[in-house]
Amino acid sequence: MIYYFVYNQPKPSVIARAMWIAGIVMLLSMQHVTAQTVILRGTVRDQSGERLPSAYIVVYPDSIRFATNSNGNFSQQLSSGKKTIQVSFVGYELLWQSISLQRDTSFTFTLRQSIGQLHEVEIIGQRNLQESVLQSNRSSTYLLSQKDIRMLPVLGGEADVIKTLQLLPGTLRGVEGSSDLFVRGGAADQNLVLLDDVPIYNPSHMLGFLSVFNPDILSKVEAINGGFPAEFGGRLSSILNIETTDRLADTTHVSGDIGIIASRLYVEQPIVKNKASFWVAARRTYIDQVVKALGEKLPYYFYDLNGKFIVTPTDRDRMEVSYYGGNDRLELFRDRNNDGDGFLTEYVAGNNSISLQWNHRMASRWSSNLSLLQSRYKYNIRNAFEENELQAYSDIQDYGARWLIQRDSVAGTGTVKGGLEWTRHAVSPNIINTQGTIAELFESSATTGRISNEFAIHAQYEWSATPRWRFNTGLRASMAFVTGKQYFIPEPRLSARYAINNDQALKFSYSRMAQYMHRISSSAVTSPTDIWYPVTQSIRPQTSHQVAIAWQRSYPKQNIFLSTEVYYKSMNDLIGYEEGTNLFLNNDFASKLIQGKGKAYGLEVLLRKDAGKFTGWISYTLSWSWRQFDEINHGAWFYSRYDRRHNGAVVMQYAISKRWAASMVWEYISGSRFTPVIGQYVMLAPTLTGVDLVPIYSGINEVKLANTHRLDIGIKYKSKPERKFQWQWFAGVYNVYNRANPIGIIIEQDETTNALRYEQPGLFGLIPFISYGFRF
Repeated sequence: MIYYFVYNQPKPSVIARAMWIAGIVMLLSMQHVTAQTVILRGTVRDQSGERLPSAYIVVYPDSIRFATNSNGNFSQQLSSGKKTIQVSFVGYELLWQSISLQRDTSFTFTLRQSIGQLHEVEIIGQRNLQESVLQSNRSSTYLLSQKDIRMLPVLGGEADVIKTLQLLPGTLRGVEGSSDLFVRGGAADQNLVLLDDVPIYNPSHMLGFLSVFNPDILSKVEAINGGFPAEFGGRLSSILNIETTDRLADTTHVSGDIGIIASRLYVEQPIVKNKASFWVAARRTYIDQVVKALGEKLPYYFYDLNGKFIVTPTDRDRMEVSYYGGNDRLELFRDRNNDGDGFLTEYVAGNNSISLQWNHRMASRWSSNLSLLQSRYKYNIRNAFEENELQAYSDIQDYGARWLIQRDSVAGTGTVKGGLEWTRHAVSPNIINTQGTIAELFESSATTGRISNEFAIHAQYEWSATPRWRFNTGLRASMAFVTGKQYFIPEPRLSARYAINNDQALKFSYSRMAQYMHRISSSAVTSPTDIWYPVTQSIRPQTSHQVAIAWQRSYPKQNIFLSTEVYYKSMNDLIGYEEGTNLFLNNDFASKLIQGKGKAYGLEVLLRKDAGKFTGWISYTLSWSWRQFDEINHGAWFYSRYDRRHNGAVVMQYAISKRWAASMVWEYISGSRFTPVIGQYVMLAPTLTGVDLVPIYSGINEVKLANTHRLDIGIKYKSKPERKFQWQWFAGVYNVYNRANPIGIIIEQDETTNALRYEQPGLFGLIPFISYGFRF
């Protein structure tokens, strides 16, 4: 038996109507789904307003998990509706927050420190800052918190960001106690120091023994020694990116510190709740006033003044105006005959900077940041005796603008970042004015002022190719325009990360860098009177290529981070000068400059623990640094003066109790290099009336000073954490075993044998310190 199934086909008009209805339903559904998707952006901070990188966020009921970036920011695509947000960070109380998401929303989560687990002791830190570096493509990058900087026993007890950086891998200091930075075989001028986006040309006080950065105002300290993102350029060796606190004050806060070198005061004040606030900070050395009260005279002091105004006119806009001004002043009068007619020396040097930043979040995942900036550094030296006067003056002033635009990574998409930069440099390198009979020896003169304009355009894209591989590719195109010459240099950037597992990764990076501003110095020590000079028709930009390979490992249960990294850097058109050149009081120094090559390579190791009662780090660097100039050393390669083979540090801190904590720093560094006199020969004097002894030198930098090492200890005692008025005492000893580490070479001649011998004088012996800090 056969069965037939009969299907009655609908009329075409019925089918068309059904398809039309289905299309409308699908379109409405798509619109409904689209309307369900919103973006939650924001920042995680602690109660003091400091950003928390790598804070962990969970969204319920979606069970979506993500972490904040190195700036403590996050951006995540979510479905709309009521959500419960859980935010956690090591050493802080768990935060639960219920919110309703109907559209793109910005939110700030504030965490409270845990009580009853010794976290009140400030130096514990409890922040695994390097965790965000491990999870990113970044290598050769170090993050420091304000607590890292404050915990160290340093010279005079004055917390110093640069002194802290000198204890990390790849960064060498100059002479004992100085604030110089020599990174991966580079010179001190090859570091770009940014304060709220503004370059600072002389980041030190006291002839280099203290940095200009007030520790009370620091929010973020990021040191990048390699693997440079495309947004940074202008120097060969490192970027020191310092941001001051940007929190909106909810009430009046006052803090300060009284030490043996300087005292500080910080005040923040709300203007409109959750909309506008400002803060000001001041620091001054008062040792001149103390000595004056004792009936003596110390004619030197320095000061720093910082301020910031913050306003958020809308939920999507934030504006900040930052100011910094600082000066060193010395006025020394020597009257040997007590007749009021002595020798006067005056010295004034200082930085001045201001920036306007506007951050705007767009309706989509895009955000932009516009910065307008001004920076100035100048020094003035005056010597006078009777009618004679000699004055030397130098000045550099920048105006610039930077625009950065970024598309946040959401739902597995990549991050896009790009921008434009412009800087105008106006340089008066060396102006000399003379009066009196001394004018017969040194005529008044001036080096021709220089104006240069730098431009840069950059873009980068970071994405995950697979669950294990992540890449960042970027390109920076930099240009410089000077009288009669234009330079254009492409600067490609590449970094890659391979995740071995959740806790360890291999990383690779390549960077090309270009530098259009040079600092001319004849000393191994940074001097406030060093001369800044831009590229010209004859002086070319310095360039470098750097590759680095890193293995990084995290031990979450122990809160330990381990990094091992190797690097190689080649440099071209480095600045040098002909032998015997006197740079000071020389307005023709540009004709004496030469350019050559350099290379540096090494191994860097960092073991760091950021949480628990016992915290700190161990760092070690094994490095080589070379130079080559056709005009000197017969064109052969030689060790640079920044070549110091071994550099290591042990930094420890231990929370004895809730109110007591101890810290120590031990540092070892190979001796710096110099060129010694190895003999003498006799030749007839030009006047034919006698003979002259002419020195014979070794090859350049063939001998090094003695290796140096030093131990510093400190102990901190603070008030109970529940008190409204918080205070702390910090006491310690710099150079505990009183070892005089050498700062230079003195050649002495034996009066009997006329033999030459070298002596290595030290600068600092054992120096105790004590300071008192408060906050309310």
